[in-house]
Amino acid sequence: MTTHLPGAAFLDPAGAVVAADPAFAALLGLAPGDPTAALRARAGDAPALRALLAGDGAPAVVVPGPAGEVEVERVPAGAGALLLARPLRAAEWLEHAMRSQGLARLAAGLAHDVKNPLNAMALQLALLAEKLSGAGDAAAAAAPHLAALRDQIGKVNAVVRRFLDVADPSAPLGDTDAGTLLADTAGLLAHEARRRSIALAVDAPRGAVRTRCDPARLGRLVLGLLTRALAETPDGGRVAAHAAGDGQGVQVGIAHAAGAPDPETGYYSEVATAAARALGGSLSVAREGGEERILLRLPGNGHG
Repeated sequence: MTTHLPGAAFLDPAGAVVAADPAFAALLGLAPGDPTAALRARAGDAPALRALLAGDGAPAVVVPGPAGEVEVERVPAGAGALLLARPLRAAEWLEHAMRSQGLARLAAGLAHDVKNPLNAMALQLALLAEKLSGAGDAAAAAAPHLAALRDQIGKVNAVVRRFLDVADPSAPLGDTDAGTLLADTAGLLAHEARRRSIALAVDAPRGAVRTRCDPARLGRLVLGLLTRALAETPDGGRVAAHAAGDGQGVQVGIAHAAGAPDPETGYYSEVATAAARALGGSLSVAREGGEERILLRLPGNGHG
């Protein structure tokens, strides 16, 4: 087991491990059974860690772990010491999270600002068409051009609407439409799929698959899962997504050709699993026969 989440252990005054969570052991690659012996053995070939355990030297050191470098910090306490272990890139990941949240807010505001001039343009086109209606040949000549402009404005409006529903969704409490959310997310990623010749198939009935989950958190999770699935699908591959009710709750499934995992997003699985649990659901990922299947289970909304 490896982990990209922080872990902790507590040492008594003699340096014995009183308690250690699984993440701490996984980050440092400690063998199960005897955490005290495992930690001391681990420090045998790491002088900096050995000094840290003894309370000498720097209060934090960096040591290699099974999944990359790990920072271990010692926090003295009256009855011993607290050891905190975190992936060295944890700060970078937090910066990415902050950046993503900030960009989402900026993009949502930008989308709202775009909708207003689009609506004004549509109104002006309608007024122009009315003024030209009695102009005979001029009206007939202008009609297809006005229709094309209305069509393009409608398409941009649809893209902005889908973006807002994914980035800044709103729904009555306990009534999040998972089908619409998945369909809108896939619509936003359709250009990327076409650019890479990936067949993106979506089976997500609108209005029929509802959950009590928070719409904003669910939107971020679905966007992350589908984006990563698309990123790891080889060019020319296929991604199939569906949303359905199973009588007890809601299922959002994604199946795609399993390309090489992206090392830069290796922590996504644990973050997504934790996010699913926080929503009252679960997430499972399985690879078989060159295909990866992602299944997100969510509670229903209790209304059917």
